[in-house]
Amino acid sequence: MNKIEHNIAKIYLIKSARWLMLTTPYLPLFMGENGIDKSSYSLLAAIHALSIIVLEIPSGYLADVIGRKKTLVLGSVLGAFGYVVYSLSFSFSGFLLAMVSLGVGQSLISGSDSALLYETLVAMKKQGEYSRYEGRLIALGSFMETVGAPLGGLLAAASLRYPFMGQALVALIAVPAALTLIEPQDGSVVRGRSGTLLPALKKSLLLDRKLLLLVVYSSLIGAGTYTMAKAIPYWYNETVHSSALELGIFWSALNLCAAVFSSYAYKVERKVDRLTFMTGIGLVVSLSFFGLGYASPYPAIALLFLFYCCRGLATPILKNYINDHTSSDIRATVLSVRMFLVYVMFAVLFPVMGWVGDLSNWGNALMLAGSYFSLFSSAAIVVFYLVQKQKEPTVGSAQLDLTTD
Repeated sequence: MNKIEHNIAKIYLIKSARWLMLTTPYLPLFMGENGIDKSSYSLLAAIHALSIIVLEIPSGYLADVIGRKKTLVLGSVLGAFGYVVYSLSFSFSGFLLAMVSLGVGQSLISGSDSALLYETLVAMKKQGEYSRYEGRLIALGSFMETVGAPLGGLLAAASLRYPFMGQALVALIAVPAALTLIEPQDGSVVRGRSGTLLPALKKSLLLDRKLLLLVVYSSLIGAGTYTMAKAIPYWYNETVHSSALELGIFWSALNLCAAVFSSYAYKVERKVDRLTFMTGIGLVVSLSFFGLGYASPYPAIALLFLFYCCRGLATPILKNYINDHTSSDIRATVLSVRMFLVYVMFAVLFPVMGWVGDLSNWGNALMLAGSYFSLFSSAAIVVFYLVQKQKEPTVGSAQLDLTTD
């Protein structure tokens, strides 16, 4: 019998199909084999981000209105189509179509999967365990990347096109999983609302300064981890000079670290207050870009492992901070705002990194990224601290502390 708790396994399966990535570390190499230089690849990556940006918030709102299942089904279909196009393409225009299709599909899935997971747990009376389940979900995704990278490396050793052909088959797994999801029907979720997107955004963010700060900071960290993932293949190729298979093994080791730490994120969240955790994560993300730009290969590799350990903690914990302050009827919208900001930041930064990398070297591009994230994450922490100080009570009043609730 198909029960609501089966949603968890199906969401895990959708995540597995999205994160069993045979292609990620080899994408720049595949592009280069087909005549795409750093600046052109960075432009394509930015267009991919822009295709997500255009629909990221509307798709989250759509999921809140018509249901998570429908958007997850459509997103899964578009994801499979995008990799089919990739495997058949030999030019900028073909890669452009693939990236736009993947971007639209990703925008439909992001936010909806986490929102449905949270609401499934609400229906099961387990919403207090969200960070634990989200941590497992992130860990599963990282384990899939751990497995996928060396498998892709074996395929890439024969042809850089083979990983993309295999990825199309993997992406198809998400379609039947999405089709059999069940939306909670216990009254905890509101569907078919009247009204428009802008009032929903005003309700969710503009009238709640604390939630806005959490979304912005989570977006900064998300943009930092996403940019690093895109930057590592070029850095590795220029610094370590090894084969595609060795790159895949290194990529697997990094994601294994993220997976292990994600699975324990809920324990860390219970022991570390918010401001301390956010400050520490921001420092690691920012300084890692400087380390890769300055350090020799072995210290830089050690720093990357630290970065991925922190990445494993950051995603489930920061998303749970947001979920704790968001009502069910706008949860997918708010999570989509987070991803919207992630891709806006990436789309602004990464093409400039590609241009700098072509003009000089990739180390300078990494230094630029480090400066970018240091500036904005520091500013966000200062604002968060000032808001906390403003909310401190006068003597005799009840305490309200942003770091502990």
